[in-house]
Order: sequence, then structure tokens, then C-alpha cells
Amino acid sequence: MSAALEFGVNESVSDWESEGLFLGQQERSARSLMWNIGDWWNRGERYHERVDVVTREGWTGPAYGTCRNAGVIAAHWDLSWRHDRLEFEHYRLLGTRDRDTEALLHWCLNADPVRSTEQLRAEIKRRRRAGKEAKLGAMQRALPDKRYGVIYADPPWRFEPWSRDSGPTAGSGPTAGSGMDRAADNHYPTMALEGICALAVPAADDAVLFLWATVPMLPEALEVMAAWGFIYRSHFVWVKHRLGTGYWNRNKHELLLVGTRGEVPAPAMGEQFCSVIEIGAGEHSAKPPAFAEMIEEMFPSLPALELFAREPRLGWDVWGNEA
Repeated sequence: MSAALEFGVNESVSDWESEGLFLGQQERSARSLMWNIGDWWNRGERYHERVDVVTREGWTGPAYGTCRNAGVIAAHWDLSWRHDRLEFEHYRLLGTRDRDTEALLHWCLNADPVRSTEQLRAEIKRRRRAGKEAKLGAMQRALPDKRYGVIYADPPWRFEPWSRDSGPTAGSGPTAGSGMDRAADNHYPTMALEGICALAVPAADDAVLFLWATVPMLPEALEVMAAWGFIYRSHFVWVKHRLGTGYWNRNKHELLLVGTRGEVPAPAMGEQFCSVIEIGAGEHSAKPPAFAEMIEEMFPSLPALELFAREPRLGWDVWGNEA
């Protein structure tokens, strides 16, 4: 039991004030006194001038902000909840005591050694983010007109090569990747930029877009993202295991752009995926399932739509020429 709790109800304001000065001296050499400061501050609630005492000129006890913050935590976590194995900082991070914070307290204690304050901070952020994502998903699924919190799109970009014959225009650089023999039109129907931008994408007011972009079509992809109502945030890089085409270099990667609209929770700190993912390439333009699985893990509750899909995907709605 802390010394601050040994004082009786007959304690005078001068006794209370003297203890605060003593705590101020100790506080400068030991940060473990926060429970004592909090209990002392709460006991002083009966003295209406307690704020005046700790804010007056010349006061050498704990600062008013320290007293107020410690008092809030001490009021929520009584002696029966204060474990010697945990720091006061654990309880400060937890804040008010309720079912969720009690569960987090046991989560810290049920590890050997006990989980650190840094681990607790990361877990709190992870759980809060998961709660926001689940709540947003429930709201979107309840809408009468279905809207999607996750849009995953691989548009059939129409990229104009240097010439539409079997080779490059005379005098125009390396032959690698030039001419219609490598064009996407030879593998699947493509769309002009204007047509892709004009699509009425059924995105929710709060949504995230994962948009594939080839290296030469990056400006067009950003234009599409804006036309669909999203703001560019970041991107992933898919590194393939084979060289592709290109004019300035031999491309070995594609970009998966990330954009948002409204309020969508980003991954919790420490839970983010690596920005560079190396997976072998399959048939022309096909994307590895690992990317859709990554998106599912990031947003497990939001209704998801795959645009320009090649095949059905479990748990997703899909739209596309091949699907």
C-alpha cells in the first residue's frame, strides 16, 4: 500500500500540502511515485483550493499536469488492480478501466516476462485499428445500395508502342519491347484511358483503392485514381523473376498504387507489409494471388470488389470480361 493512502480523514490541508512538497522532492529522483502522486491528488479533492496550491509561484511539489494525469489513472485503477510487475506507464496507456482495458492488462501479465510498455502501445493501436475497420465494414454492408470499402483493380491499359508494325519506328532506340508483337492488345481487349476514367466505380464514401500500374502508364494510373475519387497515398512494388519490356530499361517490376477516400484506417504500426514483394510472374498481365490475400489481411471486414477480374475470388465480388 502506498504511503499516501495511510493518511486519515482528519488530515489537514497543511498536512496534505506538506506531503505534496515531499513528493516533489522524491519525484525528481524517482519516476515510480506516480501512484503516490495520483492518490495524494485525489485525496486533496476535498480541499477546494488544491489547484491554487500546486499552481502558485514558488510551489516545488509535482506540477499541476502531473497531478491531474496521475490522479485520473489512480482513480480508475485501485489497489486491487495495481500489479508490482507492471509500470505505472502500462496503466497510463490503458487509461480508463473497462472490459477491454482489463483484458489488455491480463494480456500483459500472461507473458513471461511481462509485456513491455512498447508492446502494449503497439497492441492498443492494433486493436483500435481492427475495431475501426470492423465497424466501418459493418456500416458498409448494411447500406441498401451496395458500396465497397476495398476496390482492387487491374485495368487493361492500352499502351501505344512506337509503331503498330512488327518493329520499332526507324531510328528510335532499342528493339526490346517495341512493336505490336509485345502489345497487350495481342493478349486481351484493352481500354482507352478515357473509358477507364469514366467507369462508375461503386466505392463507399470511406474506401481504399489498390490500383495496378505498369511503369510507362504511371501518369495515366494516377489520373484514373483521381477520376475515381481517390487520393494517392503509397504503393507496393512487385518484383518479378524475369525481365520484361521497356524503352529506358528492361522492366522487372510493376506498381500497385494505394489511394484512399474518406476515413479509412491505415495498418497499425508494426503490422504493415513490406513495400517490395518478389513473386514469379505467370501468364501475361496476371497478378499473383498473394496481393489479394495481402489486401484481405489488411481489411478483413470491408466489402471488397475486384475490377477487371479474370476469375471468381472467394469472399469478393468480381467484375471483368473474363470473370
